[in-house]
Amino acid sequence: MKAEVLFINPGNHNKTYQNLSKEFSAIDTPVWTSLLAHFIRNKGYTTSIYDVNVDGWDESTAKRVLNDYNPDLIVMMVYGHQPSASTQTMPAASKIAKYIKSYNKDVPIAMGGTHPSSLPERTLREDAIDFVIQGEGAYTLEGLIKYIKGKADIKAIKGLWYKDEEVIALTAPSSTIQNLEEELEGYAWDLLPDINNYRAHNWHCFQDFEKSAHADFSDIRTPYASLYTSLGCPYSCHFCCINTIFGKPGIKYWSLEKVVSWIDSLVNKYKVRNIRFADELFVLSPKRVEKLCDLLIEREYDLNIWAYGRVDTIDESLLKKLKKAGVNWLCLGIESANEKVRGSVNKKIISDVKNVIKSIQANGINVMGNYMFGLPEDNLTTMEETLQLAMDLNCEFINFYTVMAYPGSQLHEWASTKEDYLPKNWEGFSQHSYETLPLPTNYVSAREVLRFRDEAFVRYFTNQGYLKYVRNKFGNKVENHIEKMLEIKLRRKLLEN
Repeated sequence: MKAEVLFINPGNHNKTYQNLSKEFSAIDTPVWTSLLAHFIRNKGYTTSIYDVNVDGWDESTAKRVLNDYNPDLIVMMVYGHQPSASTQTMPAASKIAKYIKSYNKDVPIAMGGTHPSSLPERTLREDAIDFVIQGEGAYTLEGLIKYIKGKADIKAIKGLWYKDEEVIALTAPSSTIQNLEEELEGYAWDLLPDINNYRAHNWHCFQDFEKSAHADFSDIRTPYASLYTSLGCPYSCHFCCINTIFGKPGIKYWSLEKVVSWIDSLVNKYKVRNIRFADELFVLSPKRVEKLCDLLIEREYDLNIWAYGRVDTIDESLLKKLKKAGVNWLCLGIESANEKVRGSVNKKIISDVKNVIKSIQANGINVMGNYMFGLPEDNLTTMEETLQLAMDLNCEFINFYTVMAYPGSQLHEWASTKEDYLPKNWEGFSQHSYETLPLPTNYVSAREVLRFRDEAFVRYFTNQGYLKYVRNKFGNKVENHIEKMLEIKLRRKLLEN
């Protein structure tokens, strides 16, 4: 099966999530890879996708994959479940590239995505690759294929980093996509492994656990897919690196008719019910969201959707429609209880968090609360305030993150000026890995931050008020599942010394 362009979606769930990977993490469809694969195929090139998260990878895989696909170009888009997780995917991407080159040093390999776009020169120097695609990448990739086929001058390709003998060279900066409707008009879901291999987050399906006949709830967590309705973010939080791809803060949209056509395909062709809107800020434009809800309500699909929002962009008048359209979960970046701590990273929340969450829950929508420990102005007292706020809000599920200075973020620029603030390897940027190394704050060491986070996680999920709430709302299976999750202890190198 010849593929002029072979997309390899890198990953290593076991390395990234340790034992949580077996049951407690999602296996996400590669959104950006699917978009670009569809784009390139529409340009007339034979295209395939090999998803490592589904089909696996070891030293023997490179030979088999190269023999099976015989690609003219291999492309790895280095993303994670969300943009800031790109760096934690780099170890897997690097290893895959190394294996491929050890078998065939002549096959060209390109990397794109948030991390390579943030550190293009370093990526090109350190990894066994030939090109870095900086930015969104669609037209850069098209130009690169033409160059490989002898039909384009490499210096005319915008947004491409390459090696010119021993010198790292950059062509002209890439242009951002202006018309999503015409330029990125679909997903190559048909090139992915069987969609049933992808699984929703455990909490995404809490409301259905009692219906499950499987101990790992796999029968209700699959099939599953992610998609964008928009690209970008108009905000500039210092801990986020999303705007690395898009050049500057801002947001652009696909038409709602296009979005709904994708959902039609997922439901009718692939029998998908569980969907993630991967937009950084889905709940931003009330009129747009309302129209999308109306279109979905008309179809009477039985969907289970989750989406991101900001506390201060939630329009209470929309909540009933969101629920009716199938949005069962809203994920909110609450980050910190302390206004000064949030302000230090330009995360300003002007709404009353408690009232917003109460309104969401009152309309039958569950809340995933995201919190961060270790922002620059954090100390043990402010981190305890954040934990207490999380317990008071009593969201249906939470993520507790340590602060990472992800490449492409303003925090990374700041941390780069400090001694020993950044991990020595990319594994250190992974939230759940053995190598995790968060940022120290102005008052608290990295070790103290990580210890506080891991202890806070246990305190939250053993809190009797929370357990009673989820038991009454979702049933005994969810409570038992949470207890099982707590039995898995993450190994932390930083806490062993």
